[in-house]
Amino acid sequence: MTNRPTPSQLALHNVDAIIAIGVLPVFVLAGWPLEGWFWAVALWAVNRFLQARIEHRAAGMPALRGVGVLGASMLLRPWIGMLLLFLITRHDTAMAVSSTLLFMILVTIDIGTRIATHRNFSSSMTGGTPS
Repeated sequence: MTNRPTPSQLALHNVDAIIAIGVLPVFVLAGWPLEGWFWAVALWAVNRFLQARIEHRAAGMPALRGVGVLGASMLLRPWIGMLLLFLITRHDTAMAVSSTLLFMILVTIDIGTRIATHRNFSSSMTGGTPS
């Protein structure tokens, strides 16, 4: 039997997605370019997808290598996302600023919620129940 997450755990793990959708009306009301919202959310979603794929692959690696891959990934993915966002939005200052702020907020929340909701040790590693 698998442990299914409760709705509150699911919401906590996906608070960045909830914010990504919820900030759309803010962009509309503030008159910020919706294209900026799109690019920030699209690049954040790609970032999050890649993180899930990398975590899955790292789980099958030896511990030291897996931690190295996860650490390098956590450092590189936001930088690559920011570079792409800069290249996409460099022609429009309002779009660049609004999309960059949104992307930074979403990535920061994603990292924070991953830390808060992650189980650091499995029962096979500790010989007991997960903490």
